[in-house]
Amino acid sequence: MKIINLQRKKRNGSSPLRNATALVVALISVTCFITRLGPEVLAQREAAALAAAGFIMPDGAAELLRTGLSEHDVEDLVEQPGQSSSPESSSVAVRDPAEEQSSSTAASAQEGDSSATAQESQSPTASGPGAAIQELAIQNSGVQFQNVFVKNSNQNHKIDIKAELEKQPAVKIQTDGKPQVLIYHTHTTEAYLLQEASSVPAGSESRSTDGSRSVVMVGNAIAAQLRAVGIGVVHDTTIHDSPAYNGSYNRSAQTIAKNLKQYPSIQVTLDIHRDSMTAANGTRYKPTAVINGKKAAQIMILSGCDDDGTLGFPDWEYNLRLGVRTQKQLSDLFPGLARPLNFCARKYNLNMTKGSLLVEVGTEVNTLDEAVYSGELFGEALAKTLKSLK
Repeated sequence: MKIINLQRKKRNGSSPLRNATALVVALISVTCFITRLGPEVLAQREAAALAAAGFIMPDGAAELLRTGLSEHDVEDLVEQPGQSSSPESSSVAVRDPAEEQSSSTAASAQEGDSSATAQESQSPTASGPGAAIQELAIQNSGVQFQNVFVKNSNQNHKIDIKAELEKQPAVKIQTDGKPQVLIYHTHTTEAYLLQEASSVPAGSESRSTDGSRSVVMVGNAIAAQLRAVGIGVVHDTTIHDSPAYNGSYNRSAQTIAKNLKQYPSIQVTLDIHRDSMTAANGTRYKPTAVINGKKAAQIMILSGCDDDGTLGFPDWEYNLRLGVRTQKQLSDLFPGLARPLNFCARKYNLNMTKGSLLVEVGTEVNTLDEAVYSGELFGEALAKTLKSLK
């Protein structure tokens, strides 16, 4: 109001001194405004730069963005001790590491590429070595039916979970030795910590071409569970995101096409990733659940939708049916392991079969052991789901 008043006096012929005073006050006000909004402004500029460069950012559950996540966004999602939450609101419970240690038997944007590398390239005081790691559980958000939750970010499509569970997926699994499932990794170098830590260890790498410490190990665990019940699997470990990160989805589409041509019996394709959640202050978030006394990385299934008809994504409904059934099986067998299914207006190469899912297992600050254990659990739930589809 003070600036407005001074400007009005200027229009009536104010003195140079008053004009100078108005300018100083205006500059101070603008400076304060920018200071308060600094993190958000910088995040938006970073996101815009990534988009211009061709980096496309998939969504994470509970709207935890890989870049530009402000602290108040996370605080709004964190359920404080003693609070309760309704099914329609996000509930992110922060666990006490001391409690988990005693109960555990082990230490534990538009269509394409993740932007995790933008955060990982920042200074050590931001999200690099030494950045704090906060453990949490993402649960109970979005649309609910019984113990199944779906986060629907589409504008034109609602979801009736009960109705979707009653619909038949376009998958009829055979156990005749022929491959039925393709596991691949668009971001093959996405890696995990090798041991549990309260802050990002010096020298740790969130991306590695060494498959023994990346999402490839999660794919191995899933494949083993499927094969154990007679479901044929092809696990393609082709690296799509190194040395060039941009264009990973184009390259993984070629890998899918190659395998579908070589193995026409494949009905299900799984793109296995790991997520990344970083706050504006550099804190990295680690979603976990304790299953059978052992710590596991939380899992998020993503199912795409051609929400406005512009994605060239026919028959996306069949993927959703498979995704919801798998989500239900996960929730029945391992309560707390699955984050809400992410139903969003994205394609991510999920248009290439009627049984395609993208699955994110933990984040870069989950341990490899936690992620592999989650792969075993997901594989068990998926095997039960697929075995019922004959």
